[in-house]
Amino acid sequence: MANIILDKERRLIPNWRSFGKTTVLGELNSVSNIDKNEGLIFGIDDYIIDWKANKSASFASDLLSAAIVNNFTKNNEVINAANFILSNSDKATKSQINIAQTIIKANSNEIIEFENFTNVENLNDVLNVKSIWRKIGEIKKKIKKYPYNSILYVELSRLYSIIGLENKSITSMKSALHLSNDNRFILRSATRLFTHVNYEDDENINFIHKILKKTKATLFDPWLLSAELSLSTLKNQSSKFIKQGYSLINSKNYDLFSLTELQSSLATIEMLNGSHKKSRDLFHKSIIKPNDNSLAQFEWATTKDDKIKLDKLPENIKLDFEAKAIDSFHSGKYKESVKNAIKWFADMPFSKRPIMFGSNLSTIILKNHQLSIDFLNNGLISHPNDPQIINNLAYSYSLNNEPEKALSLINKVNHSELDYTTEVCLIATRGLANYKIGNIEEGRKLYLEAIQSTKDNNERELNWVAILNFAREELSVNPKEKENLSDVIDKIPDDSKNIEITTLKNDVLEIIKKI
Repeated sequence: MANIILDKERRLIPNWRSFGKTTVLGELNSVSNIDKNEGLIFGIDDYIIDWKANKSASFASDLLSAAIVNNFTKNNEVINAANFILSNSDKATKSQINIAQTIIKANSNEIIEFENFTNVENLNDVLNVKSIWRKIGEIKKKIKKYPYNSILYVELSRLYSIIGLENKSITSMKSALHLSNDNRFILRSATRLFTHVNYEDDENINFIHKILKKTKATLFDPWLLSAELSLSTLKNQSSKFIKQGYSLINSKNYDLFSLTELQSSLATIEMLNGSHKKSRDLFHKSIIKPNDNSLAQFEWATTKDDKIKLDKLPENIKLDFEAKAIDSFHSGKYKESVKNAIKWFADMPFSKRPIMFGSNLSTIILKNHQLSIDFLNNGLISHPNDPQIINNLAYSYSLNNEPEKALSLINKVNHSELDYTTEVCLIATRGLANYKIGNIEEGRKLYLEAIQSTKDNNERELNWVAILNFAREELSVNPKEKENLSDVIDKIPDDSKNIEITTLKNDVLEIIKKI
């Protein structure tokens, strides 16, 4: 059976995008009370020299990145490089163009539109592994030339993460932190990486959490303070910076956009502590001028507290695919939801959440098993050998009448470190594959084992999922069990808030009607 993500908790861990995207989103803009010269990473003189000697979009882009990090956006050569890229847009990448536009905007009152360059409709258009390896090679060449450019190591880390090379990704990020452990972009990127890999590994989370707590910038930078609060919450700890967080949001020294994630992190803490009035107030303040992350957190909060409401999503929020996918899902607009899930994955190709969300939606609700297979195979690029993804892929293959592929995948799973939920799902999925391949007795035995196990462990919703999946397959080969199974299905409550369980129940009831 599919490993359904049953009402998973969400924490406001920073999103991780390329330096170019993050710059254009405005998440690297200066905020009050922070010394702009603190945390200087590298000078830009060498970049200016190289730019003058090599008038190309690549060298211009390197100069712009260095200028943004070090707050040299008003330098004449930097402006010249930005104009060069815009004048030669046919030879520049979309990311380079966006950064150049950001530089020009910083030197004028001109308003620029953020180009939605993740406008994809097909999963097969999302990841090109050969292209990623090519980019890795290009960045390695730049690192040889600029070995103290910590941003390059972060970009390298992200690319390694996308293709599932965790150790290389971690090594690159640690190199960036060694060069600069007080830069917002690096710290927020590292926070996402070290919570992304080996989620249950406290060592990784403790490593970045310790750095965040030590750096002086965290005290005055709401973007970093939000990350620290979220990590503390993730570890089920109370942060010593909560009072400082309230001090920042009440100081009136920061623009609303800079405070959006901090307000949302504090709102999440208050919700978990049972202070619902404070939580609601903070959540509603957080979406006055949100980014995509705080908006998605607000969507999550609406499922926890029905007094937190949003009539419609704020417009013109950049890259808000996760929030749109969740909002469409709760509104019953499933085809729209899965389209946004594809864009969500395209924006965060190292993330497991859009993969699991999109595949469950595709196979359980839309009955588009091939789309689910496409989601999950893409997920295996960044998460090779992940047992949850493998289980769900085997489940989709079985429902797509490819049980041999399902069994082959399941046989490769290492069972030594599986959590209970994944273990029991794999037992049931093996049962499904056996039903499909014609080994009815074995399939029945495995499903009944999963059902008994979930009952014994008081895993109510997992038990319902196992029963419903078993009933669907058993009825297909043994319709005489209609009455007995009907009695069992009727005991599963209709008011379950989980649409996936409700859908499975309705599917089985429809089969019973036709017998």
